[in-house]
Amino acid sequence: MKSGTLYVIGNGFDRWHGIPSGPADFKQYVSSTDRSVYREIENYLPMDDEWNDLETALADMDADALIENLGHFMASYGAEDWSDSGHFDFQYEVQNVVERLSDGLRQRFAEWVRKLPIPGRATAQNMLAKLNRDAVFLSFNYTCTLSKLYGVSQENILFIHGCANKADDKLVLGHAWNPLTRKSLNDRYDISEIDTRLMEANNIIDGYFSATFKRSAELIAHHREFFDALTDIEQVVVLGHSLSDVDAEYFEALLEQRSVADAQWQVACRSAEEWPEKHERLIQLGIDPARASLVHWNAL
Repeated sequence: MKSGTLYVIGNGFDRWHGIPSGPADFKQYVSSTDRSVYREIENYLPMDDEWNDLETALADMDADALIENLGHFMASYGAEDWSDSGHFDFQYEVQNVVERLSDGLRQRFAEWVRKLPIPGRATAQNMLAKLNRDAVFLSFNYTCTLSKLYGVSQENILFIHGCANKADDKLVLGHAWNPLTRKSLNDRYDISEIDTRLMEANNIIDGYFSATFKRSAELIAHHREFFDALTDIEQVVVLGHSLSDVDAEYFEALLEQRSVADAQWQVACRSAEEWPEKHERLIQLGIDPARASLVHWNAL
């Protein structure tokens, strides 16, 4: 792979071009297409009004609220209307919520991404004047905006989380809290005393955290050839990526390559006010602060 420039592409890239790909747009889509999934997100994920940081919120699903809200399905064994058929009612309802927050959410997300309208050069809200289409691209986006608007060959792009134009690609969405480091809900001092139905529900919820985990290490290993080939990078340009912790593992993999670590890093910002936070995140990722600088979108 011979190119001196690596572009790191995030969702802000699509939004800058006028594509309605923001969290609030996804919220509107879910609200209008799947009220059950929408309800569970609103009830159990710690989201702001615009659904920013959705992936991070997946790791903080409110298990206590879920157990409390569905507790009425766990009837007393001594109730007059008790029957053995009711033994699994509580676990069944917990499973339904968990599936809507995992499989259901991912299905709605993939549908939405694949329906996003990608403008042409004549209708795009903005266009970059100097994008090097022969560079190397690590895209955290799912859309083919780079190819449609700038003629970038898909051979130059690694869609690390899947490509919407490939029907068989699984679009990756998830949190970064490894379930192996998470304490099981059944890891408690009074486990021998709790209702077996609650134990089973806890296992279901534990499974949710595992199912919604973004397995970045596996994706990096799968695409090891791409990362190992980054031997001649002199400049890294970050376009529209938040540099959030949920993708930190990918940046760590990039920085394992000496040329990438020694490169000059530029981060596109809409205004100078964005830069201090971006700069701090670069430092936290391990980038030499002297090698990092702000660049305005309109200058690219």
